[in-house]
Amino acid sequence: MAEIDFSKIEKKWQKAWEEKKAFQVKEGKGKKYYCLEMFPYPSGSGLHMGHAFNYTIGDIYARFMRMKGFNVLYPMGYDSFGLPAENAAIKAAAHPKKFTESAIANFISQQKSLGLSYDWSRMLKTSEPEYYKWNQFFFLKFLEKGLVYRKKSGVNWCSKCDSVLANEQVHNGKCWRHTDTDVEIKQLEQWFIKTTEYADELLEDIIKLDWPEKIKTMQKNWIGKSFGRRFFEKNKINK
Repeated sequence: MAEIDFSKIEKKWQKAWEEKKAFQVKEGKGKKYYCLEMFPYPSGSGLHMGHAFNYTIGDIYARFMRMKGFNVLYPMGYDSFGLPAENAAIKAAAHPKKFTESAIANFISQQKSLGLSYDWSRMLKTSEPEYYKWNQFFFLKFLEKGLVYRKKSGVNWCSKCDSVLANEQVHNGKCWRHTDTDVEIKQLEQWFIKTTEYADELLEDIIKLDWPEKIKTMQKNWIGKSFGRRFFEKNKINK
């Protein structure tokens, strides 16, 4: 039985897809579907197996929806404007821009070699002014509406990251990246967003989402609104 050269077959079809722009979405054509995965941090030398696993799932679903007749928008981007990319550049003793662009180029090469069916014409990088100018625009609008403010508050601090950590990044009192480092609580002045202004609306609309119950429960817990005894007594609500 003759051996099959999978590498040769892969390269042949990947080249054909690229030349024909097979996955470049065209506007105004058929039923629309949007498939988006988490953007990777370009803070390493390349993809790891978790990336390959996650993006293969997204690719399968995008292809499945195309086969069902949907006009699928399936883009890719890179979360390159954050501490992971900055810390990786510091560790490599490289300029952040140069390190990030080099890492992204390698990520793209690896993702193409996996045969992922992205519309590469829609690619974005969060470190580009064309992207983050909109974050700045939103922030200024929040400021105008009184939805952001500054105050001192306790934060999770990792001395090795030299940065604040989200609660989800603290594992048993240790930093998720530096498992030998205790996380301390620091009182820092910082910006806050008044998400509490929208807690009721968010909670009411979660039930309308066609999401798994587990995910909806996680979102409810993340919003974290609760009512105490006085509320129930005031509103004469039975437990």
